[in-house]
Amino acid sequence: GGSVPLLRVTTVYRPSDAMKPLFRARGATDGRAFLDEAQVLAILEAHVAAVSAGGGAEGGGGGQSSHSAWALDPLLSDALFRGGEAAKDPQAGAASMPPKEVRRRFLKRLEQWTRVSGGALEKPMHARGEPPKVVLTTEQRRGHSVTCVAELAAYSIDPYTAARELAGVCGATANVEEEALKSGVQKRVVSVQGLWDRSITEWLAAKHGLPPSCVENRAAAMKGPGHAQKKEKKATNVRRA
Repeated sequence: GGSVPLLRVTTVYRPSDAMKPLFRARGATDGRAFLDEAQVLAILEAHVAAVSAGGGAEGGGGGQSSHSAWALDPLLSDALFRGGEAAKDPQAGAASMPPKEVRRRFLKRLEQWTRVSGGALEKPMHARGEPPKVVLTTEQRRGHSVTCVAELAAYSIDPYTAARELAGVCGATANVEEEALKSGVQKRVVSVQGLWDRSITEWLAAKHGLPPSCVENRAAAMKGPGHAQKKEKKATNVRRA
């Protein structure tokens, strides 16, 4: 069939409560909007420039490269230090700080989210912190190794299509196993005969754009032989998208 567009996985941010007054002062009034790193840093730098132009720090606004330190006005100080562990930081209450340090702390204080878009998703998905994971496990059944791929539904990847494609990629039998959960939901797991965790991870990246950060390979984490795919055992027909 036609190729599905690749998934895009990016880190996006929202201001924490202590940071919202600074964002509002710069016109970013929707505290629930997701912003990327460049947008967040642009808000920070616009704020520093405005404070500087207002006579807070010496020199005109904008020429940040000439400042070895940025003045921490009350809004910026709150954004960096108000509430939680940060309030105990020895730097809390400092009047100024090097720009690089301000940027680092500012990013760290934001709420971090993972945005997943594209692929077969109807609309972008946002997860607080880490993204959901596709889970790879291996097990022995009647003396044979089987690799199982669970949680494909998190990324709207169709398990039946996946089984068909993985059978070709791995040159092995692949099936979809259905399991009814207590909630009444059908959980579908793709099982492939043999140890194929590495080839499947590569296929998820090449075919779907799913980075390794979205795959939990429990097979590779297990110690001892017989759990994970050997390095030299390569699926020759994994095509890069």
